[in-house]
Amino acid sequence: MGRIVTIIGTRPEIIKMAPVVKALDALDHEHVLVHSGQHYDVMMDRIFFRDLELREPDHQFELKVRPPHLQVATTMRQVAPVAKDADLVIIHGDTNTTLAGGLLASKQGRPLAHVEAGIRSFDKTMPEEVNRIIADQLSNLLFTPTPTSRENLRRENVTEGVHVVGNSVIDALLQNRAIAEKRSDVLSRLGLKAGGYLLLTFHRAENVDSKERLARALVAFERAAHEAGLPILFPIHPRTVKRLREFGLEKRAAAQPSLQRIEPTGYLDMLVLEENAALVMTDSGGLQEESCFFRVPCVTLRENTERPETLEIGSNVLAGTDPERVRDAVRRQLDADRNWPNPFGDGTTGLQVAETVAAYLG
Repeated sequence: MGRIVTIIGTRPEIIKMAPVVKALDALDHEHVLVHSGQHYDVMMDRIFFRDLELREPDHQFELKVRPPHLQVATTMRQVAPVAKDADLVIIHGDTNTTLAGGLLASKQGRPLAHVEAGIRSFDKTMPEEVNRIIADQLSNLLFTPTPTSRENLRRENVTEGVHVVGNSVIDALLQNRAIAEKRSDVLSRLGLKAGGYLLLTFHRAENVDSKERLARALVAFERAAHEAGLPILFPIHPRTVKRLREFGLEKRAAAQPSLQRIEPTGYLDMLVLEENAALVMTDSGGLQEESCFFRVPCVTLRENTERPETLEIGSNVLAGTDPERVRDAVRRQLDADRNWPNPFGDGTTGLQVAETVAAYLG
């Protein structure tokens, strides 16, 4: 019997890895689940575990340091005793936890598997892009979501151990959509109607850590709401709240009547909000995928994306934070045909990963 150590640390990783973790738990191998604590709100993480009906981690660490290099170093130090005897270490995505797990496996001489390998924004100023590239170069098994991500790896001379398995976000959506519709009362609680609002998330460092860019985005949000004739529901990230206050933009944001700010929501509530929005505006990678699945048009508030498949099928457009570009993108997307295909798989990613891992371990 082999020993598998899966390392996660953020809420998006909890969501996307939940189907994979459940499939790995069903194998005839020891499976150890580690949470690095990279996201700081332990209670919010527990809500996600509960909503996803995912077991508690075998090891839950606290990661109180904020600088990225210290997060990576601390995670490596804390997880090292757990991973030292692993027959396979599994990481996901592009976070500091991902990088720490990959480097740790390499330094300890442990085989490494990377779920959601091969996605690229081709922008190395993004910390996530660097994390992805390093993780892929260190991995023995690479689970890519699409043929495009496999081709990205081929161009980087990574061809061994690559498997196109789809994106586990689709597994999670298929497993939880009906549960969310049954359990969540978020629409009635917030006084919303299906198709009666735009949904906004906005938290990436390159957007909110610049006063000029954040101020420009506030203008863009106002124009988007005016163009659509709908209010904007904004589950606001703590990082964004902090920057609005630091930059003296809090009053300006509060003065926008169309911008309805709420606390971050649980996973099931967020699914309902996404599915019933007229349009999603986001700088999140995950929401680009999820809105595509729900056939809700998306405007990405960035200059690039590691999900080019969404651009190709028309579910998503790039608009940055320029107010005129955002307004025009909102208008185009609201009028767009929503009958696009889903490029991210059939919801069997977790099973495919587990089957491949079982074959690898023998």
